[in-house]
Amino acid sequence: MAFEALGTHGARIFTNVTVRAEFLENHRKVLIAECLIDVLEDLQGELTGLLLEKLKSHRTSYRNKIEQNKSAKMDINQIRFFCDLLSQRESKYGNGWDLFCQLYLAPKFTPVWEVVTDTLRVNFISLREGKHPLINAPVSWESAVRIMGNYGISSADAMILNLFLCSCIPLLLTADLKMAECASRESQGAKHIFIPDSLLR
Repeated sequence: MAFEALGTHGARIFTNVTVRAEFLENHRKVLIAECLIDVLEDLQGELTGLLLEKLKSHRTSYRNKIEQNKSAKMDINQIRFFCDLLSQRESKYGNGWDLFCQLYLAPKFTPVWEVVTDTLRVNFISLREGKHPLINAPVSWESAVRIMGNYGISSADAMILNLFLCSCIPLLLTADLKMAECASRESQGAKHIFIPDSLLR
């Protein structure tokens, strides 16, 4: 893993609130996909109708993606579909979606960020208490908006890139090829941009 390799060379890893939010959102979409399969495995004998049919279809799709080394992350519409489907099942303990989240999703999701920060010794950059020592230029919304307009990337990606460009951090490690391209063009060779080799194949 790239972060672990950098850690062995004494490289410090930095993140901010936007990266954390994107990381958690991606993991939410991955873990919901996994946990739905857990529900099917645990309760298959008790499930019927459309819910059983859709969970089986989801499991097949999930396994195919894993076998093909593709992301098994669910999109927002898929999540909403299962949320609606499970919410229709009521019990004395609550609706199906709430129970799914409490019993299956929360135990896996809640510790995710803490495990990552502890394992990789991540350093957090916050601008809420004034200027951070690693920031050497003003971090402005105008710059983030300019980046969004110039490259068509999301506001979250633009804020991450803007903070990086306004810092003295010399290296960006990303699994987003578009982000890497934008960072390379914006930094004009002044910073190093790394991506996984798999993105270039």
